[in-house]
Amino acid sequence: MSDNTLPIAVLGGGIIGLCTAVNLLRDGHRVLVIDRGDAQAAASYGNAGCLNGSSIVPNSSPDVMRRVPRWLFDSEGPLVLRAGYLPFMLPWLLRFAASGRREAIEKQAVALRALLGSSLDETLALARETGLSPLIRPVGHTVAYTTSEGFRADGVAMSLRERNGVHVEVLDRHALRARDPHLSDQFVAGRYIAETGHVGDPGAFLAGLRHHITSQGGRFVDTEIKTLETDGSAVTSVVTASGAMPVKCVVIALGAWSKTLAQRLGDKVLLDTERGYHIEVPEAPVAPSTPTLWSEAKMFVTPMDGRVRCAGTVEFAGLARGPDWRRCDLLARQLGRMYPGIGAHLQHRPVAPERRWLGFRPSTPDSLPVLGRASRMANAYYAFGHGHVGLTAGAASGRIVADLVAGRTTSIDLEPFSIARFA
Repeated sequence: MSDNTLPIAVLGGGIIGLCTAVNLLRDGHRVLVIDRGDAQAAASYGNAGCLNGSSIVPNSSPDVMRRVPRWLFDSEGPLVLRAGYLPFMLPWLLRFAASGRREAIEKQAVALRALLGSSLDETLALARETGLSPLIRPVGHTVAYTTSEGFRADGVAMSLRERNGVHVEVLDRHALRARDPHLSDQFVAGRYIAETGHVGDPGAFLAGLRHHITSQGGRFVDTEIKTLETDGSAVTSVVTASGAMPVKCVVIALGAWSKTLAQRLGDKVLLDTERGYHIEVPEAPVAPSTPTLWSEAKMFVTPMDGRVRCAGTVEFAGLARGPDWRRCDLLARQLGRMYPGIGAHLQHRPVAPERRWLGFRPSTPDSLPVLGRASRMANAYYAFGHGHVGLTAGAASGRIVADLVAGRTTSIDLEPFSIARFA
């Protein structure tokens, strides 16, 4: 089989892989998407659904670093580090701490804004192309605070956003209540960012993209990826549980499972998992009008089609450990405190087991995804490590990878996202 007739293999069926496949098909390539086929395992399936171009503050910001010790010793806090996993995470944590220097934070924010700034418009365009426009809600999002101290502490992050072109509207108690009358009285202030949006059903959005890809001639193979075969300078085939598949080139977009394949291609990367949970309340008696973040709890509540989704917490425990559903119990308690109407509802109709979810955010210590070419293989490309912004960055990341494959100049500088920063 000649190289011109071989497919481009996109490894990963989450939002990044699917958006990449859509763009490659538009350019006229043969596209093969290889994934395990479990849509609910994708981080983009179960996140808060936000399309948040203002999410440019790295996780290692000084405010977060100051709070980490307290969170780790608070059973109701948003962060958990399982003791047995600490030795495996140490290199990642050391780089995370180094990434929290003020000058580094400023540079990371600029890079993230370049990638994410047009995310809502790009996702709207992608949705129009794929027939999924009704799922996109361009209504902004709200940040709510239960303490004046929390409001003030978040001011540093908000100033960083404003320096990068994000307009932030400050809400006093009365303005916050007018925007969201169902919020508990314990909330004293808020902020509203109008440029953002959300997806009304992330699972339906992923399914719709899969359908579009198939309709355009793309092919899916649902199987386990074992390794990559190379000739020393290029990838020649993807080895799966179903056999070896010759390829023209390969895009690694496997989220938290990308590290092993990058290493196979000779590239070192610091990638770990921020395990996140969600709960859903179908037919909730009340709902916010926009996705709403309880800032102190680091928990988003999003109005979705037929339900309210509450998503949050960060648990460092790797890929192998089973779920700790106590994190979902915590989310349910906090949701009830945030929206008393939902809290009363949950007294009679607790969260059903099938409405609980655990996913794996693929996270780098500097909060920047890996986006660009492999260092040693001429026909391999990386698009992983998007952490909390995978859904937000999906459309842009897919377009950028297609530009790289086609040899076009990319719309943003990719040096901050290069895997070479981990060499």
